[in-house]
Amino acid sequence: MNPDFAEQFNRHENRHDGAKVAGSLTGGLAILRESLFLRVHRDVERLVGRDSMLIPVSEVKTEQVTKTEIDLYQIAESAAAVRDHGYVGTSDDWYARWLARLRLGEAKTDGEIVERIGQYLGQAADDRRLAFTDVLVKVLPEAQRAPLVVFRLLPFCVRIATALAFGDQQTASGARKRQVTLLPAITDCRRCRAELLENGEQCRECGNPLWKSEWLTAAD
Repeated sequence: MNPDFAEQFNRHENRHDGAKVAGSLTGGLAILRESLFLRVHRDVERLVGRDSMLIPVSEVKTEQVTKTEIDLYQIAESAAAVRDHGYVGTSDDWYARWLARLRLGEAKTDGEIVERIGQYLGQAADDRRLAFTDVLVKVLPEAQRAPLVVFRLLPFCVRIATALAFGDQQTASGARKRQVTLLPAITDCRRCRAELLENGEQCRECGNPLWKSEWLTAAD
């Protein structure tokens, strides 16, 4: 991670833990992005078969586009959490822009990207989630075959990662309880019992913080 991001955070927020916050967000959101891509692409291919029309070059491009779309949604959802809980000192779009540069790099953070994030932030949480799902299916059609619960769990995953990065254990725990309500089977994991993990960590057995397909489809 570029240390400039920590310095930008510290200077804007008059804090000294920018490296910790930026590193935690990077680790947490990266795992969620990679896990979601596995759920909506690799796992679907494993269950229903591979699209033989996809040549390797187009598959690489599709992966890049899909992961960018996942990042855009995560940036917006994290910014919404920051706004809702007052994690930063301003209510403008500074945090969203900072996180976009952190996740996507300066070169990819153009006006269109910022506008897309702003459009997400202008929507209510459920509308934001549905809009993201629609976009994801357009760039990766097989995503519509993924268990629907994964899209309902994801916003809480991002909010947990954000809350943990800002040291808000109570809010993170509340979001995890909401996830258990959506998918009670996640508490059955013998290794983690659906406990909160530090950002950047992942349960090898169930996939927590975003669960493997066999857990997403488990009966209550």
